[in-house]
Amino acid sequence: MDTNDKTVWFAAKRYGWGWSWPCAWQGWVVFAVWLGLVCGTAFLMAPGHFALWMVSIAVLGTALFAVCLIKGESPRWRWGESERRPSRSLADRLAELDELRRRQLLSESEHEAMRQKILKSFGTVGDS
Repeated sequence: MDTNDKTVWFAAKRYGWGWSWPCAWQGWVVFAVWLGLVCGTAFLMAPGHFALWMVSIAVLGTALFAVCLIKGESPRWRWGESERRPSRSLADRLAELDELRRRQLLSESEHEAMRQKILKSFGTVGDS
């Protein structure tokens, strides 16, 4: 995922502040290495050196936070899907759905189920 000529490894959360799961293979590698280090330190240090283990968890957490800050989307408070793409009108969504049915990409039952879901999301009941 590219954002303003910056390759993003961690996508922003849809709601709240911070990052979601990795969206690039590099992010998954970083996450897997981080998870392996957390598990390794738990296995090696937790039984006998609890305080040292807590310090190592804090250091590893800070390191992951720094990588997300550098290689992730810019963090800010987000309020949902409307920030990711412009919302479309009910008529536009129904027209797109009808076009998919016309092309026979949806069965009649799929078309009707999706139509009801769209109408419900717009707070409309019944036929329009």
